[in-house]
Amino acid sequence: MRSFVALLLAFASGAVFAAPSIDAPATALAGAKITIKATGTGNPREFVSVVLKGTPVGKYNNYQYLNGPGPYELETPPEPGDYEVRIYGADSPYATLLAKPIRLGTPTATIKAPAQVDAGQEIEISWTGPNNERDYIGIGETTPNGQKYLAYFYVRFGSPQKLLAPERTGKYEIRYFLGSGDKIILAVPLQVGGVTASVSGPAQVGAGGKLKVSWTGPANPRDFVTIVKEGTPEKTFDRYQYVTVGNPLDFIAPDSPGNYEIRYLTGGQYLTLAHAKLVVTPTSGALTGPATVVAGEAFKVGWKGPDNPRNYVTIVAKGAREGDFSASYAYTDARNPVTLLAPLVAGDYELRYLTAQENLTLARAAIKVTPAKSEPGKVAVTLAAGTKAGGAVEIILDASGSMLQKLGAQRRIDIAKATLTKLTTTTIPAGTPFALRVFGREVDSCQTDLDVAIGPLNAAAVKARIAALNAKNGAKTPIGESLVKAADDLKSVGGEKLIVLITDGEETCGGDPAAAIAALRKAGVSTRVSIVGFALEDQQLAATFRRWADAGGGAFFAANDAAGLDKSLTEALRPGFEVVNAAGQVLASGIVGGEPVTVPAGNHNVRLKGRAGAPKPVVVKPKETATVPF
Repeated sequence: MRSFVALLLAFASGAVFAAPSIDAPATALAGAKITIKATGTGNPREFVSVVLKGTPVGKYNNYQYLNGPGPYELETPPEPGDYEVRIYGADSPYATLLAKPIRLGTPTATIKAPAQVDAGQEIEISWTGPNNERDYIGIGETTPNGQKYLAYFYVRFGSPQKLLAPERTGKYEIRYFLGSGDKIILAVPLQVGGVTASVSGPAQVGAGGKLKVSWTGPANPRDFVTIVKEGTPEKTFDRYQYVTVGNPLDFIAPDSPGNYEIRYLTGGQYLTLAHAKLVVTPTSGALTGPATVVAGEAFKVGWKGPDNPRNYVTIVAKGAREGDFSASYAYTDARNPVTLLAPLVAGDYELRYLTAQENLTLARAAIKVTPAKSEPGKVAVTLAAGTKAGGAVEIILDASGSMLQKLGAQRRIDIAKATLTKLTTTTIPAGTPFALRVFGREVDSCQTDLDVAIGPLNAAAVKARIAALNAKNGAKTPIGESLVKAADDLKSVGGEKLIVLITDGEETCGGDPAAAIAALRKAGVSTRVSIVGFALEDQQLAATFRRWADAGGGAFFAANDAAGLDKSLTEALRPGFEVVNAAGQVLASGIVGGEPVTVPAGNHNVRLKGRAGAPKPVVVKPKETATVPF
C-alpha cells in the first residue's frame, strides 16, 4: 500500500518513472542459473525473483535487487513446472510490478561407478548432468532416516572424481544433488561389502619401551593402528601409525603400566576392524650423584633404568611438582653418567629420572646446592643496528574445539585471529616468505590444512584468510602430523626457517611431535621450532612443550591473555640465543632483545639458535650485565 501511495504522490508531484521491464528466457532447467535483464520504477530496493505460477502476492524465493538494468543471475527453483519471473515493489507487501512466464524443465544426469566395492575403498565416479556451480555428488544411506550424504564432492571440479566408500557394510546410493534445494535428480545403487583385518604384537612390553606391530587389512587411505587402554570406547585412539607407513609398524609403549589393546581402525569413521591384548609392565630406575654441589658448577649423575627414547635426568627444587624439570636436564640415551649444571640458587634439590611421554618419575635422589664463591652476572643479547631477522616463517594454528572457550569476554580463537592479523600486517615485513597451517576445523577429525602456501607475505590476502578462520567443537589436535607436514611446506625455502606452533592443548591424534621436531632439526640446523602455549592450565603439558621447543632450537612462551599472546608471538619471531661454558654446556637460553639471562660469573660464549656462524665470547662479572651484539 505504501508503494502505491508513493507512486500516486510521485505522479502528483510531476516525477517521471520508467515502466518496469523484464527480458528473461521463456524456458530453462530447474535448479539452473538464468541470466535476465530487468528494470523497475527506479527504486533501488525493488527486486526480482522466480516463483511458481500462482504464488501469492509478496511471496518470493532467492532474489536480486534492481540497481540497474542488469544483467542479473538468478538460481531457479529445483522442481520443474510453470513459473514466473516477477519484479517486486520496494516495501511490504511487495506488490508485483511486472511478471513474465518461464517454464522450468526437468534436469537429467548419468552416473558411472562400480555397483559393488569393499568397505572404505576408493571409488572413481564419472557423470554427466546440468553441472551447476553448486551441484554435488555424494554417497548416501538408504535406511529410514539415513543421512542424505556421508561424503561428497562438487561437480564443478570435473569428471571423474573419487570418493571413499562407507566403512560399514550395507546398501547405499551414489546421488546427484542439485545445489538448489539439495534435490536428488539421480541415484544409483552401491553395495558395500565387508573387510577383514588383524593385528599382532608382543604379549607384554615394559612401560615406555619399543615394540613392533604387524597387521593385515584393507590398507585404505588413512587406516591406522593405535594402542589404547583396555576398555577404551570405540572410535577413540591414542598414539597411532598409518598402515601405509609399513609392516610391521614401530611403536613406543605408554609410560603408565596396565592392560592395553592394539587396534586396527578405519581412516574415516574410526571403526575397529581388529584388536589384540597388550600388557604394559612397570619399570623402575635409580640415580647416583653427589650429596652436595656448588651453585652453577657441572656435576655427573649415574643412572639405571629402562633407557627408553627421550627419557631424561634433571635437577629440581625439593618438593617440586611431579613432571617438573629445570633448564638443566640430559637425555639418558646420551651417556652414562650424564652431566648436569647445578642451579645458581643454593638450597635443597632433588635429582629425578623422568619418562619421555608422561613425565613420570622413575627414580629420585636428594642433593644440596651450596653457594658459589662469587655471585652470578647477566648476559643480554641484541641485534646490531640495521640487522634484519630474515628467513621464512610458518605459523601453525590450533583451531580445535578448546579454542572456542572464552578468556574474559572473547573466545580464544578470536584473540588468536586478531593477534595473527596484527602480526602479519605490522610485525612481519611484507615479502617475507610466509606460510599458515591450520588444524582442528573438522568434527572428530585429525585434519591439518595448509591455508597459505609458502610465498612472499601478502598482508591483505593473509588477513582475509585469517578472518575466515573458526574453531570447531569436537575437532582433534594433530600437532605431530602438522609438524611433519611443515617440513614439506617449507622444502622449497633456503636459509633460515622458523616454525611457530600456537596451541592450547595436547596432541590428541596419536602423533609424535618430539619425533617430528627431531626430524625437522636433522634436516637442517637452520630450522627452529618455537611453541606458544595459549591459556594452558596443565603445567606438565607446558613442561613438555618447553622440552619440545628446546629440542627444536626455539623457545617456549606461555601466553595467558591477549596481551600475553601478542608479546609471545612478537618474541617468537626473534632469534633465540644460548650462553655456553668452555665445555659447551648450555648455561642459559634467552631471546635476542629480550630480558637478560642469569649465568655464573666467568668467561663464556654466546651463540644464536638456528644460525650458522662462530659464537661470540663474553666475560661475565658478578652482579653485572654484559651485552653481546649480533
